[in-house]
Amino acid sequence: MHIMENKRKGRILIVDDDASVRDLLSHVLSEAVNYDIDLAVDGMEGLEKVYSNKYDLIFTDLTMPRMSGMDFLQKSKDVDASVPVIVLTGLSSMEVAVSAMRKGASDFLTKPFTVDKIIQTTKRVLGEWKLYGRLVSKQGSDESLKILNAELFKRLQEIGALHSIGLEVDSCVDNRDIYSRVAQMAAKLLAVHEAFFGIVDGERLDIRSSVGINSDFFLISGDIFDVVVSGRGYYIADIGKPHPYTGVELMSQFLAIPCLVGNDVFGILNISGKVDSASFTEEEIFIAINLARKISSKIENNALYEVFFNNVAATMKSIITMVGARDSYTKEHSDRVTMYSVKIAEMIGVSSEEINTLRFGGYLHDIGKIGVRDTVLLKPGKLSMEEISEIQLHALIGDEIVKPINFFEKERKIIRHHHERYDGKGYPDGIGGEDIPTIVRILTVTDAYDAMTSHRPYRKALSIQEATEELERCAGTQFDPMVVEAFKATLSEKEI
Repeated sequence: MHIMENKRKGRILIVDDDASVRDLLSHVLSEAVNYDIDLAVDGMEGLEKVYSNKYDLIFTDLTMPRMSGMDFLQKSKDVDASVPVIVLTGLSSMEVAVSAMRKGASDFLTKPFTVDKIIQTTKRVLGEWKLYGRLVSKQGSDESLKILNAELFKRLQEIGALHSIGLEVDSCVDNRDIYSRVAQMAAKLLAVHEAFFGIVDGERLDIRSSVGINSDFFLISGDIFDVVVSGRGYYIADIGKPHPYTGVELMSQFLAIPCLVGNDVFGILNISGKVDSASFTEEEIFIAINLARKISSKIENNALYEVFFNNVAATMKSIITMVGARDSYTKEHSDRVTMYSVKIAEMIGVSSEEINTLRFGGYLHDIGKIGVRDTVLLKPGKLSMEEISEIQLHALIGDEIVKPINFFEKERKIIRHHHERYDGKGYPDGIGGEDIPTIVRILTVTDAYDAMTSHRPYRKALSIQEATEELERCAGTQFDPMVVEAFKATLSEKEI
């Protein structure tokens, strides 16, 4: 007789003080992924559930009573760092996105979100989590590694494709230049006969660039444009509806997309007359929306950060997961080094922006170890000179991994230079003193301290006192004396 295997059913936690959001997510997810759903009304209740249950995925709002979503995110990661967390917020802000990702969020959804977006994001995050689980298991690791490599390559290709949308916008010298070229960009990207871009001015939409029409303005009230401005979302007028310009029945779909600064619609991008068909595909709508977002981001000087950051951060986290699957010390070491470094940075008064850079850069500083052979990375005995040279390449490898992505320019300096010395005798570039950025000099000290106080297969860990004495001995040569003194102070105050 064949007996069915009893498999564990997945479990998702939703933490949000808005009952309507909890109900929506619970209904959508229970049908879409067939997981058990737990609900919590705030971060305190959510944390209690995290302590009591094993979850496959967590959704959390950011603004909640008793405990904020950011605090809940951090505390839940302290309980189980492996559980992916998707952050929900009504704040369309790059700062919020960056902060959430740097504290461990797997993705970021801005309210109001669509059902399709919820399902798509959930399945992607769960799929990645399951893949990582296979990667670290004893069985199927080779196959999983190949799949993950393919997914990473695909993700980078997607990032590149999306980035290309904004290249022409980035070449514009000012906003007037952007406005004058938007319609031509849209017509080229979407292969349409008709496109125009207008700025909202009271009850009028003043046309700044156009392809296929000849008009200076349209009235907003009682038309497609009124729906877009009031709803702050894109609108598709189907075939048969009146054209807002000519008034005749549309022979193809008409797509109107708002351009927003904050919550205000300042412009509308309009596209119609597809060359190859009458209707827009989901992919074409996605491209058009991203073009509109790029225009908005350029005006706010965000340069595509909001559009692409989650994808880039997910790619980096995937690579770190691969390193951690091969050598668990690397992941734990990076976490500790980051914690120590932030303590020092806060003590000496480093800016909040640089502390955020340190948090993410510290996590990524050994990412280049993905390019070091297992026989060298995991060798239990003393390394040969050739093997030491290969290990030292990880700083350059890590820099090359991050180099194509413009978002992490400051983090790149941490990755590349964290083995430089204060006296200029380090690697890979031999820079020293003040030429090494402050946050890098901080991480250099904590990196060495954690290495000395960690047990490794080929040597015993030094005591805190022994490691501190070694830091003092090398202050002024290998390490910045000021950073060493600050680190000693954090130890004496028992903050670490």
